[in-house]
Amino acid sequence: MAEDAQRLLAHLGLERADVVGYSMGARVGAQMALHFPQAVRSLIMGGLGIHLVDGVGLPQTVADALEAPTLEDVTDPMGRMFRAFADANKADLKALAACIRGSRQVLSREEVGRIFQPVLVAIGTRDLVSGPGQPLVDLLPDGTMLDIPNRDHNPAVGDKVFKAGALEFLKRRP
Repeated sequence: MAEDAQRLLAHLGLERADVVGYSMGARVGAQMALHFPQAVRSLIMGGLGIHLVDGVGLPQTVADALEAPTLEDVTDPMGRMFRAFADANKADLKALAACIRGSRQVLSREEVGRIFQPVLVAIGTRDLVSGPGQPLVDLLPDGTMLDIPNRDHNPAVGDKVFKAGALEFLKRRP
């Protein structure tokens, strides 16, 4: 997916971009920053903390929940949360399930340490999916932490604190 994003930038004639990703998108953004550093001016990683290093993405039960016939068929609490969010946003359930099954790559601590671009790590204070953010920030040469108060994983993405923090972070870029 990072290669696809890099190809899109090239197709659009953009040499560098500020990359914003949430959850799986943050994982893709981290891969871009590591493997295509010349293309990433800065990175905002929402909804992904130390699980970039110590986790392998969302549990398979989330993919199973997305493929279930209906939300009522889902019993796993995390799966229900993601399925309800996907249904509310009229997402392509099969495509999301495939992405969840495919986005299992982690980065080593050393690889995270090679991400030299400015990085904002933004996580809801009630988010149990992402893993804590500060341990990831501590591995980054130029990392900043943003807590999104009283939000778990899915509601944090649209929260005004996340939006305002992201805009402020981008304003500080040269």
